[in-house]
Amino acid sequence: MGRYRDTIAAKEQKVKGPHPIWRGIGCLIIIIVPILSFAAANVTMPFFLNRGLIPPELLGTPQLPDWLWYAPVLAQIVRSMFVRPAIFAILLLTLVYILILGGIFSVIYAFMYRMTAPPKYGPMDAPPPKVKIKKYKR
Repeated sequence: MGRYRDTIAAKEQKVKGPHPIWRGIGCLIIIIVPILSFAAANVTMPFFLNRGLIPPELLGTPQLPDWLWYAPVLAQIVRSMFVRPAIFAILLLTLVYILILGGIFSVIYAFMYRMTAPPKYGPMDAPPPKVKIKKYKR
């Protein structure tokens, strides 16, 4: 039975995965990116308005439906959200910033994870095959 001792011992060892803080960082990114995007959209909106880069259809304020007034609490919440001028333009710009900031943070997160992650192969893994493939000629 000594022949299989190394295999059994390797299976009993706890597989060391990434540190649990990486899950927390991902959760923070999910929360922080939309907040930063909305703030960036509010800050840069005058720049786009002064240059005329926003279509005029996005500059209006939305009309709330009549049935919403039957629920006064909900109506007050929605009214406070949509009281801003050009809210559609701000929300569209927020979506653009979410895509940009999300991409940047994802690349940074992946780079940091790659630097601190456990090795790809464990002690019991076979090395990858070294196969040279010839190009097929007829």
